[in-house]
Amino acid sequence: MVESKRLLDKVAIVTGAANGIGLAICEAFAREGAKVVMADLDEGKCMSEARRINKDGTSISAMACDVSRENDINHLLQSTLSRWGMIGVLVNNAAVALDGNIIQMPEADWDRVMNTNLKSAFWTIKATLPHMIEAKKGSIINISSTQAFRSWDNWTAYAAAKGAMMSMTRQLAGQFGSSNVRFNTISPGAILTPLNEKRAQTEGPDFLLKSANMHALERLGTPYEVAMTAVFLASDESGFITGTDIRVDGGLSTLPRYLR
Repeated sequence: MVESKRLLDKVAIVTGAANGIGLAICEAFAREGAKVVMADLDEGKCMSEARRINKDGTSISAMACDVSRENDINHLLQSTLSRWGMIGVLVNNAAVALDGNIIQMPEADWDRVMNTNLKSAFWTIKATLPHMIEAKKGSIINISSTQAFRSWDNWTAYAAAKGAMMSMTRQLAGQFGSSNVRFNTISPGAILTPLNEKRAQTEGPDFLLKSANMHALERLGTPYEVAMTAVFLASDESGFITGTDIRVDGGLSTLPRYLR
């Protein structure tokens, strides 16, 4: 693989960094020359992955962070600034996936989804944005979902949080474009992450087959494919792109197929 160093000298924070899409984004950012701060609730996994990536001589650090807590977010930002003196890229990837019929869904489950998937982005953006405005540059990438566009039974809370994230992204893109701070979302389809692999173990191989067949390309996506889209949005190559959602979904959103 040719290393173009498209993110050379950029400092990036990635939440939900220990597994799946978040981990793939950290790996891709590091390959492209970025200094990456990995944040995740699972401190042990986050630390071990940071050590593995650092074998390539890249600048990676890891921190325990509960993204639903403002104090954790502020500590994350201050630690990043203390070490690197800047923050140029923020990727809000941390999320929980809790299903539930809205008629029976406990309020605690609804609040957990909203606090982790949506309110966390409020905290990270609130903490990060003043530094990007001062520097007159920055790229904030929010990981949304095709569930913001489609209806899956019993995923109301998740869809609501991801849809709200997308609307928030567009609003902020318009408000802070004059400060050269860009806001965009990525909406993945079904991605072959450890979470989906685990579901296949419990629900059977038909789960992955049905998930694949919902897509025009008739396969699941890979974390790498989402990560390289994040690289583009973090890089100067996308300097005239803001307020946009990029669907990395293999054509899922273009088809009427919904398989239970």
